[in-house]
Amino acid sequence: MLRPDVRVDRLEQVTPDLLRSLGVRNALLDLDDTLVASDRDDAVADAPLTVERLKEAGFGVAILSNGKPERVARAADLLGVPGVALAGKPFGWAFRRALAMLPGAVPANTAMVGDQLFTDVLGAKRAGLVTVLVRPLSEGKLLHTRLARRLERMILEEH
Repeated sequence: MLRPDVRVDRLEQVTPDLLRSLGVRNALLDLDDTLVASDRDDAVADAPLTVERLKEAGFGVAILSNGKPERVARAADLLGVPGVALAGKPFGWAFRRALAMLPGAVPANTAMVGDQLFTDVLGAKRAGLVTVLVRPLSEGKLLHTRLARRLERMILEEH
């Protein structure tokens, strides 16, 4: 459950070709430390380009974040995609809420792209989604995130 289907170093590596090779046509994107560093308030340079490439290739795209509504709404507006804030990952209902925002999206044809094993990967796997783990953009703003990152590194080294 903690082994992602694919690991990438940068968001820009999440291409339409990669997602097609995984058999998906929709992508749920985490916000903090996946699209935007958690300690910054602006989008990273490659996030708009990556999202635009996916949309142009016909992928359904939405943001699924445990982040604050204002932050998620700002990013969703900037990227032109729907977003779910205070989602409740890793619980299954969080993923179902996001899937409902994308026409035709079901777990089997959707990938969760995120930076955390215990929220993005574990939750998405339990909900039946394909998982793409991105190297985090920062160590995390919150203490519990920084502690989780240490544990994640140990788990990932074992695989």
